[in-house]
Amino acid sequence: MGSVLELIRDGEVRWRGYISGDTLYRPVLGEVLERCGPLDVLIPHLGGTKVLGVTVTMDARQGADLVELLKPPVTVPVHYDDYTLFRSPLGDFVAEVGRRELPGELRTVGRGETVSLRA
Repeated sequence: MGSVLELIRDGEVRWRGYISGDTLYRPVLGEVLERCGPLDVLIPHLGGTKVLGVTVTMDARQGADLVELLKPPVTVPVHYDDYTLFRSPLGDFVAEVGRRELPGELRTVGRGETVSLRA
């Protein structure tokens, strides 16, 4: 499940964000750009949740794959440490994005903190 949110003023899109929801990376997610246009922010749900040995939410590698696919100017990872079932900590994602030298800014946010979702 994923959602694209748009802020529209005077009939013009002023901001667009994609919130991945609990999903896995698939190349078909590139359709987000085809259907909606370029993003201002990507908010990927990470954690690499495993249930009965099966990964059911994106891990660090899949999250970086999504950043590479959608090329957002800003990425704000969330939902990576909420449950004991998570197997892929935020540090793994940060390292993977850095290793690949992906474009855009990675903004991490701690509990109770705020961060801008604008480029």
